[in-house]
Formats: sequence, structure tokens, C-alpha cells
Amino acid sequence: MSHLPAFRFIATLLLGCFLSGCQHTEVADQKIRVLILSGSNNHEWKATSAVLQTIFDKQDCFVADLTVRPDTLTYSSLQHYHVVVSNWNSWPENGLRWPGPAEEGLLRFIREGGGMVFFHASSSVFYEWPEFRQISTASWEEQTHHGKMAPVQVTIQNQDHPVTKGLSGFVVFDELWIDARQNSVFQILGQASGQPAIMVGEYGKGRIFHTILGHDARSMRNTGFRTLLARGTQWAATGEVTLNIPQELQTTVVPEQAGYWWLENDTILALLNHGDIIWQFNYNTRYGKPYFHPVFVGRSRITALSPDDHRWHLGQWFSWKYINGVNYWEYSGDGYDSEGITEITGSVVHKEADFSAQIMLDIQYHPGDGIPVLKESRTISVSPPDQELISMDYQMSFEALAEEVTLDRTPIVGEPDGKSWGGYAGLSLRFNQDLIDAGWISASGSNSQVNGTTGDWLYMGFGGLHGEKVGSAIFIAEQKAGMGEAWYLINNPDLPFYYFSPAILYLKPHQLQEGESIHFDYRIKHRTGPVTREMLVTEYENYRNP
Repeated sequence: MSHLPAFRFIATLLLGCFLSGCQHTEVADQKIRVLILSGSNNHEWKATSAVLQTIFDKQDCFVADLTVRPDTLTYSSLQHYHVVVSNWNSWPENGLRWPGPAEEGLLRFIREGGGMVFFHASSSVFYEWPEFRQISTASWEEQTHHGKMAPVQVTIQNQDHPVTKGLSGFVVFDELWIDARQNSVFQILGQASGQPAIMVGEYGKGRIFHTILGHDARSMRNTGFRTLLARGTQWAATGEVTLNIPQELQTTVVPEQAGYWWLENDTILALLNHGDIIWQFNYNTRYGKPYFHPVFVGRSRITALSPDDHRWHLGQWFSWKYINGVNYWEYSGDGYDSEGITEITGSVVHKEADFSAQIMLDIQYHPGDGIPVLKESRTISVSPPDQELISMDYQMSFEALAEEVTLDRTPIVGEPDGKSWGGYAGLSLRFNQDLIDAGWISASGSNSQVNGTTGDWLYMGFGGLHGEKVGSAIFIAEQKAGMGEAWYLINNPDLPFYYFSPAILYLKPHQLQEGESIHFDYRIKHRTGPVTREMLVTEYENYRNP
């Protein structure tokens, strides 16, 4: 049996009501041991298996291994696991069979109490293995068909089953199978646009979970899919579900009358409403820089923290790229350390009676030798809470401490060794990967090509997890003469990867002499509902001339 080592990644957000994590920490020998079947699929199995591994690694109650040779399994080897998650099929070789020890071993494993999880196409296999047809459902048959990848509305029908209890419906960008085979012994827990989409069954003492969702890595990054898969896997393994449901997927309705309160310790400041996070500011964490995450407007989470494609993207945060040639942006190696250190040397928080807040930070930037080259004074003022709007004002002053300080970035196209993705550095927003249908409104009037353009403000909007309109605008108080500020925007729905920034150094690097200072002011507005250019023009004028 070929195993790939599992990378242990435990989420560090401190608020259990946000985390989709286990409600209690378990020692290693009590964790749910998961075996992922991979190595063949008519879908992009390498990419989707990597996402599967991440889903389980981000839950502290699972430990996952992966095999690309499931045909070599035996009952003896399966006994090391509590549950098998299949991302394997042999399509179009529908008549393929495994060797006897592998087939008999899997059936005995489930029959004697082991869990089994299928998703999307992993049950479209073994059409000539009768016993497999008993433990599976939702396979592709002669009458089965699907349309294009599109937003799919998932609804929960059964709120009594442990997998779906307390779970709301959601929207996922996925490929929906129409008229897939239905095994009558499976119970339907939920639908997707009218098709059975979430199913559970039993075989002997074993439990089986299946969802037709999860066509590709993009759909598998959806919070709804990840939550379903994790909860379904835990149920298949144990018969119970103790995993928390993420805030945005909970069915509990917040009372109309607000009940705000603060949560604060030496690493976070968070504003909550009846236990639901509105925004959370994080500092002195392993991620190495201060950042906001999560940020909610209504039921929509705006930000993404350390996604698997760019681990150094921290929701809403500020970072330089290069200072005197040292990289302060990316992490080096597998950890969360950068070559350049962003060190908070002082912090003061003012919490007001109207639940607005002011966060003041003193920051020093230095390479690994600890000699500071740049210092910063940062003030962030957060508006009083509103169900549909959060406003945050940034005031940042930087002073050179070294004899000469060069602020730089990856060169852009047209420069020596220029890259199409060059130019980034500064205040940044990495958006939640649940969001779809990105669009933007720019101050310059261009809504087709924004990257590398200048302008006083930019808005990026989306469809949210529940079909609502959400988005964020950044307003620049004043364009800095002599600086190279321009907008940096990424709209890549395939990952999905949504990001934008008023990149301070996009057009050119900047140099400071010792004692010289620069100052930046920004306003960020996160909101729900439709947005027009006229609204943004008015809001910018109100920002510039309060």
C-alpha cells in the first residue's frame, strides 16, 4: 500500500463558534483515522485529493493518509482506519474489478462497522460488482446527464440526522448530475436544485455517506461542501457528529434586537452579536502579521485566511514585499516565518460604548538579525456595527530607521525580469472562496481591465454563499505624489482566487533616507446589497470631506 504523509494543519482561530472544528481536542490515538482512496478518476484527482487532505488536516479530530493503490488493500490493512473516503474510479473502464482480497476486505471492513464516504463520481465504478452496488448510490447511468458548471442551490430536507442537524442550505458552484442512480436503501438528507444530493445508508454495522457535490477543486473549497464532507465522514466513522457548524451555515436565527459584546485577549479583539462574529482582529499570532479575519456582513463572510494556494494571504492585512531586498510577504519553507519580520512592539485598544473601536499599533520591520530598518505607527478605526455595512479607516505612518530604505516589489511586465503577477505590496483583501460571479466598479470608469490602473477607489462585488450580493470597496484618501500606487486585482474563479489592493509600489519602488517618513490613509467598506457607481462617488466625497 502506498501512503502519502498527512500534513497536520490545525486551525488557530480562538472562537469555536466560527471554526468548523471538533468541540474537544483529542490525543493522537483517539483521532478518527481516515484513508483517502486516490490514484485514478475521470476528474482531476490529483488536485481534488490535495483538497481532501486539506479538509481533514484542518480538523483536529482527523488524521488522514492517502493511497494511490487501493487495489492492494486488504482487510488487515483497512483495520488501521475508522473510515475510508473514496476519490477513486476507473471510468470509462466500468467493468474493472479489484483483486479478491481488496474487494472482500472493503466489504468486510464496512460490514463490521467501518465507515465509507463517497462524493461526486467516486461511486461511478464497479458496475459488474453486485455487492458494490449495495453499498453505493448516485452513480452515472444511461439516463444520467449534467449541464454546465453553475451555481447550485443546496437545500437540507432532514434536520434530524446528525450530519445535517442545524445546517442551513447554501450555494455552491458545481456540476450537478441529473437522474443519477438511486439506491433505495439510502436515506436522502438534502437536495441540489431538485436532485437528491446528500445521502446516508448502512451496510451491516457500517455507515455510508454520499454527496453528489464536489466536481472539482473549486467546488470542494466551498464552505458548504467542506462542512458536509467533514460531518459526513465523522458520522460514518463514529455514528455521531461533534463538529461545529461554521457561523455562516448555522440555521439559528439571530434575534432582531442586537446583543453586542466584546471578546478580547492578548491575541484577538472581536465584536460579536448574540455569539456570532461581526469582525475579529488578530495580532501576535503564528501568521506573523496583524490581520482582520473573519469579517462578516449579514450572513456573509468576506475574508479568507491562509488559503491553500497562498498561505500568506491573511484576510484583510497589510504587508510590504521587499525592504532592502528582504522578503516580508511570503513565508519561507513549510512554516509561517518570513525572511523579514513584522514585529508589533506596542498596542492599545479603545472599545467605545457604541461598539466602535480604535486599534493603535507600533510596528517595527527588521530582517532576521533583529536590527530594525523601518518603523510604523498604525491606527485602525472600526465603525459601530450595522447589519449591512462595516467601515474601517486606516492611518499608517512609516519612518526609515536605516541609512537608506528601499521599498520594492516583484517587477511588472516591461521591467527587467518582469512578471505578469508583479507589483503587489500594501493593504490587501483576500476574499472568501465561497464567493462567485465577481464584478467591480472603478473610479476610472473601466470595469473590464483594472489591474495596474490608478484611481481614488475601487469596489469588488460577488454573489454570496446564500445568493446575496456582497462586496468591499477601498477608498484612498489621497494619491501620493512620487509613489507608484496602482490597483492590483485578481479575479480567478477556478481556484477560486479573488484579491485586490491599492498596491503602493505597483508602478515603481520607493526609497527613503534615514528619518524620512511616508503616510497613507485608507477607508475599507464591507457591505451587503446592490452597489452603484453613484453611491461610491458620494461615499468617497464624504470620506475626503467629512
